[in-house]
Amino acid sequence: MLLLSACSANQIKLHSQLTPSNSGECFELAESITIKASNANTSKLNTGTEWREIGSIKQGVVFRTKDQIVIVNSFNVHEGYIVVKDSHVVGYYLPVEKTFVETKPVLINLVKMEKNNEI
Repeated sequence: MLLLSACSANQIKLHSQLTPSNSGECFELAESITIKASNANTSKLNTGTEWREIGSIKQGVVFRTKDQIVIVNSFNVHEGYIVVKDSHVVGYYLPVEKTFVETKPVLINLVKMEKNNEI
C-alpha cells in the first residue's frame, strides 16, 4: 500500500513500512555531510557520529543515531532517521509518521565499526 501526502510546504511523504534489521551493525560517519529535503531546512550530519542499521524500507536501508538529533524541519518539525541506498543518503524515514521524505542524494562515507555499541 502506498500513500502520498503533502503538507502545506509541498513536502511529499510516502508511507513506508519499516522491516527491522537483525544485524544491528554500527557505522561511524567519516566526514560531515549536509542533506536537504524539498522545502525543508538543511540537516548537517556530524563527523564521528555512530549510526546503527535498524531496518529497511523500499527506498533503502534505515540508520539511526543517538549522537545527534536529526530534525526534518519544514512546515512541521519531525525527528528523522537517514535512508541510504548505494552509498548515498536518499531521504529521511520519519518513525512517528512511518513515512519517507526524499532528499537530494548525497554521498555518505559510513565506516563499519568493530565494536557493538547500543544505540
